[in-house]
Parts: sequence; structure tokens; C-alpha cells
Amino acid sequence: MAGGLQRVIVAFLVAGGMASVTGSGVLGASGPAPNPDFSLTVSPARLAVGPEGIDDPQSFRVANRGRSPLDVAVGRANFTVDGTGRTAFERAAPGSAAGWLRVTPAGFRLAPGAERGVTVRIDPPPRPEPGGYQVALLFAVPADSGEGNLRVNRVIGTPIYLTLPGAIDTSLRVDDLTTSSGFATGGPIDFTATVDNTGTVHRDFLAPRGLKVVVNGYDVPFPDFTLPRGVGRTVTARWENPPFMCVCRATVSVSGTGGTSTRSATLVILPLHFLGALLAVAVALYVLAWLLRRRFRTRVPGAHRASRGRDDPARQGGEGDGDPVGDGREDSARVAAARPDEV
Repeated sequence: MAGGLQRVIVAFLVAGGMASVTGSGVLGASGPAPNPDFSLTVSPARLAVGPEGIDDPQSFRVANRGRSPLDVAVGRANFTVDGTGRTAFERAAPGSAAGWLRVTPAGFRLAPGAERGVTVRIDPPPRPEPGGYQVALLFAVPADSGEGNLRVNRVIGTPIYLTLPGAIDTSLRVDDLTTSSGFATGGPIDFTATVDNTGTVHRDFLAPRGLKVVVNGYDVPFPDFTLPRGVGRTVTARWENPPFMCVCRATVSVSGTGGTSTRSATLVILPLHFLGALLAVAVALYVLAWLLRRRFRTRVPGAHRASRGRDDPARQGGEGDGDPVGDGREDSARVAAARPDEV
């Protein structure tokens, strides 16, 4: 390509708040400076327009928080979202409304620290099909015409979701619910659900009314996301602090025009490492008690026999503290028996 290679960096926001792109303006810098050369913000970062607001003008605020002036061009693009939430810009994306937007102004210059408004009007074709449509509003800052072979175009994409008047279908379906492991020794535990939008309008899952998995009375929220019509999305929620032990029943439910769709999964939490430690302690205590009991049984009979030997006079043979009176009578008898002729 003449003039060097160009790249486009797009910051595409799908939740509420403010979209921003910040950079030092110098290729290869380690990070944004405290006061960057380039810093562009757009608010709101996401816009949803219902049937009652289709004819009303919508407003955006664009601000230059950097140190350099910026030339901003406002464009439109069709987009779609895949099962992982990745946004892809396509010319013929389903539910496209790129040709319906009228933007004023389409381009402007922002001095450092300045901001200005951008007005968007929605002009659907005659007798459009009721339901949901989407389009991305692109705020682009062309690459600087400086030296080098690599130039970076910086773009902020803000999604706009439209719902046209008429009969709509808000049906949803939960295709699957799985856990990181059907058997766990503790947390954290991941739950992964796949949700399909089978209706005709986009569906928002934003806190505090976002998608959640209910596990034995605990609510584990999924991250915020928006599901365009005809799109399926796989999302994951993390349960950081599960109970110490349980046989848990996890359930995800979504409701719409077609009713409620529910999926469940069973999870067993058993702290084997802790139970193993308790078992080891119990075995050690049992062995210690057995050894002490055996030693006691060995020593007690010997001590008992020694005690009986000390307390038996017949075993002492006249030694010790015998009866002096009794001993005198026995001596007289022996003398009489020795001298019978003197009696």
C-alpha cells in the first residue's frame, strides 16, 4: 500500500457507560502517559431505542481529553456478534439498520479539552417488518500523516439497538448448562451456559436483571451482555465461595414470549483433602490409644503381683515386723519338747 501499512483499532462497547480510546500517540510506547496526546471519549457507549423513541432524535457527546487536536469522522457499519461475544463488521449482517441513520455533523475538529454533540435521527423504510435491528455508529480518527510505515486509525464503535413498533417475539432458549467439574473439592467453580435468541428483538442481560445461575439458593451472576436477534451466546459465571460441602443443583432460566426455558446441572462438593487430613488424625489417635492401653495392660499385672508379695507374712519367713508375743510362745514349746525328763 502506498504510504505504508495502515491498521484500524476499534474499541467496540456493548454495555452502558462511556467508550474511550487513549494512547500516547507514539508507536512502541509502554503505556499511556498521564496526559496522553490522544484520548477520545464517546457517551453513551451503548444505545437502545424502543418503539416509542424511533421518531425522536438521539444524542451523543464526543470529547477530546488529549493534548492534540483531533479530526473526527462519524460513520455507520453493520455488525454481528458470534457465540463468544466477538463483534464482526459485515456489509450484509442480519438485522442491519446502517442505511437508516442520519448523522449531524458527519465530521468535525475537536481542540484539546473540547467536546461537542452529535445528533442521530432514525429513518426506517416504509412499512418495515416489526422487530429488532442493530447498527454501529463509528467515531473515527484517521492516522497521523507522520513518518513510518505503520499508521493506526483509531475508531470507537457504539452499538445502537432498535425495536420497531408492532408484534414482536422475545423468545429465548437455554441450550446447555455445564460446570467446570461435576465433582469438586472446593471453589472456585465455573458455570457455562449457552443461550439462543430465537425471537425477533435483541435481549439485554444487564445487572441487576442479568442472567444468573441459581445454586441451592445462591445467585451466581453472569457478566453483562446483549444478545441480538438470531444469535446464540456462550457465557461463563464463576462461583468464588461455594459451601464447604454439598450436593448442589444449579439452574439457569430465561423467559420470553414462548415461555420459560430451563437447564439444570448437578454438582457435588466434597473436600477430600480436608477429610483425608481428619482421617489421618483419627488413625494417629487410635494407634496412640492402642499403644497406651497395651502398655498399661503389661505393667499393671506385674505391679499387682509385687504388691501381694510385700503384704503376705508367710512369704516373709519370720523376718520383718512379726508378732513378738507369738514368737515367745513358740520358743517355750520348743524348749519343753526338748526336755521331757524335767517335767
